[in-house]
Amino acid sequence: MGRHEQSPKGNCPPTTGRLRGARATRQSNDRGVVGVAVAQTLGADPLHLLEEALESAGFWKSIEETRSQSRLRRERFKILINPDLDFFDPLVPGGTDPALVERLIDLLHDRGYQAIAVGVGRSEPDGWLHNRDPLFLPDLAGYRFKTDNGRSYDFVELARELSEPVGADTQSFVLISTEWQKANYRINFAKNKTHEELAFSLCVRNLVKLGAKKSTEGKSNARLCPEDYVEILRHAAPHFNIIDAFTSCHGGSGQRAPRSIDTHTFIASTDALLADWAGAAKMGMDPYASPVNDKALQLIGLPNRYSIDGDLKPYALWNNVHPLVTHSAQIRYRDESIGRLVEPWFQSVNREYFPFKDFYNDRINSFIAPLMAQVDENPRSFWVVVLLNYIVAWIGVAILSQRTMFSKEKLQQLSLPLQIKLENFDRVDYESIPEYLHPYEQLLKDTPPNRSGLRWRHAGDSVIFSCSHTFPISYKDFVAKVDVAQSIQYMNDYMGGSTVVVRQDKQQRVVQQAERNLYLQQPNWLILFGGQVIDVEKLEYIEYRRDKRVIYWRTVGSPNDSAVYDDGSVSFCRADPGQTIVRIFARQRFSLPILFRLFDINLVPRIRDSIIERAYESFFAGTVNNLHAAYKGRDYRIGQQSVEAAVSSAQRPQDLARYVATGVAVFAELLRHRSNEIEFGEWVFRPKSPAATKPAPMDVGKDGFRHFGPSPPGTRYTKSGSNNAAMLDRGFAVAKDVPDFVSGLLEAVMKDLDRMVSGTGESR
Repeated sequence: MGRHEQSPKGNCPPTTGRLRGARATRQSNDRGVVGVAVAQTLGADPLHLLEEALESAGFWKSIEETRSQSRLRRERFKILINPDLDFFDPLVPGGTDPALVERLIDLLHDRGYQAIAVGVGRSEPDGWLHNRDPLFLPDLAGYRFKTDNGRSYDFVELARELSEPVGADTQSFVLISTEWQKANYRINFAKNKTHEELAFSLCVRNLVKLGAKKSTEGKSNARLCPEDYVEILRHAAPHFNIIDAFTSCHGGSGQRAPRSIDTHTFIASTDALLADWAGAAKMGMDPYASPVNDKALQLIGLPNRYSIDGDLKPYALWNNVHPLVTHSAQIRYRDESIGRLVEPWFQSVNREYFPFKDFYNDRINSFIAPLMAQVDENPRSFWVVVLLNYIVAWIGVAILSQRTMFSKEKLQQLSLPLQIKLENFDRVDYESIPEYLHPYEQLLKDTPPNRSGLRWRHAGDSVIFSCSHTFPISYKDFVAKVDVAQSIQYMNDYMGGSTVVVRQDKQQRVVQQAERNLYLQQPNWLILFGGQVIDVEKLEYIEYRRDKRVIYWRTVGSPNDSAVYDDGSVSFCRADPGQTIVRIFARQRFSLPILFRLFDINLVPRIRDSIIERAYESFFAGTVNNLHAAYKGRDYRIGQQSVEAAVSSAQRPQDLARYVATGVAVFAELLRHRSNEIEFGEWVFRPKSPAATKPAPMDVGKDGFRHFGPSPPGTRYTKSGSNNAAMLDRGFAVAKDVPDFVSGLLEAVMKDLDRMVSGTGESR
């Protein structure tokens, strides 16, 4: 194996400011050269190869340096190992090999480390299965609770207690396992495998079980987004990372139907992203292919200097997930509620070890999961899986569109951390924002208002607008209950985000802050054409005067590229006695859906201006209502705080599965009573001859099944004198035969389901 040192340039671009005085500095890494070891030997003993990887990656040096800094004796130095426990079939190596974990425990004991525990948690949801409790799963997966050398070890539930990140210097929206944070040395022991949604699952993905979304009620079961993985890496990163690639799991279905392959490799490093960088290269994958790794590489990046001990030649006969499967799975999860409900249907499961809790999910899974297992071999299965993913995604989009336009209270509020580096901006960047906005405000000053009092016009490639509203509330009372620093959060269709206070004045009032803001599409109906949620990051400067308070903001980033400009100001001004005037000014340019980019709407100014004017009138009216609600102390936010609330009681997993099964029954019933429709079709397209006779009724057996034999010769498929007539004959023959077959099949299926549910008999 060869060793080479690299200093990456440009692979992880830094976040830079757009403002005057912004200082672009990449996150420094003062750890010197960070190594990653790729130990690969065909036919080697896995335990010996693991030891070789640990030695090459500097594991013993790393753990001893950390122990020395803690000033603890080895027997009191707490070590926590986080293996991959996503076993859905103990006979398939879908997680970290328990023998390797126990060997690592023995090696640690040999060097005097005795306070060792193994963390229990899963990266993949499994609440719809039995036998997934913290102690059941390790036992079924092959953990023996004692090593070959008789060393006992404890299991700790990682998600039992979650808390704020220790030492977090900014607002965090992730709660992290307390056991993980308290450990003196954290070892992340991942499995080498492909992933249906993320393309690959390695060290970074294995951290998902350590965190949970934070809500006002505490822990939330919402799925972690890529930014949340970054928070875990920033505040509770593993001290050491190992990838078990001795027997790997590959295949086009990823973790849904893993296929084992002997790759006889271990990858080890003190840096999780560097280990994944090498792991993805060995798969022949783009290291940025996983959304979570992509985000972490952008915001954290690889070490400034690193070395690779070993080669990155891709594994032989390795099979990755097809991009179509990955893309369709990703959009299936865009609406979290529907994505969560259908998840049990796609996972291959050993039912003897892990029975389903719900009968209907079990039945649907028995149809879809085998298709997942055949994605690589059977093109029909591949396309059926892709089509199913897209159908579920379309259902999710339809639900989300309906809520966005008509039922906003059912949407889920969002909490996402800032991605910009605040150290890149200095005090001048904040204080110069009023000067930047001044020319645009002057340009709008003499623009005549429309009938609603809205002033607006085009300014280059953006739109500028302003409007004001007078509240019959005294200025003193208004500013006491409505915080000008939160003005953006009062805006219409505000979905959430995060705020970081940068500086306060002597009265502890905020004068400089940064925000990440998310809004619904403007106008809302753009969601029907693929419009994105508006996601912008801003610097803000607040002025406090005796008769006026103003907040100014300027956009410095847009994580999803939904906005180029979203700059503006809000002022609260003292008016006549007992009145307060609120003025809003903004300069905006949002990215349009592709359909609107293909057709330049600027070529039709009357339509364009009508849409713009109507959208801003609606936006301002909604904002005024929110300000009034804030003054009254009422809730002004749209959406609900947790994904659990967003999933109504009518959309519980067992109910959705039951609805699908009921839909099958309804379809069978329609086919059963189709005679009138078929006769009507025959009357329209091929009138019956006088000699036509009605077919004899079908024989019904003692079990209630209808039996039909072969068609009488010469009655359905005989040629006619006319080609058109022959075509109609064949078409009607197929139209009659296919429903008979499908109807009979569905009737049999429904009878079997009824018998299995009621327990009155065995299925035939």
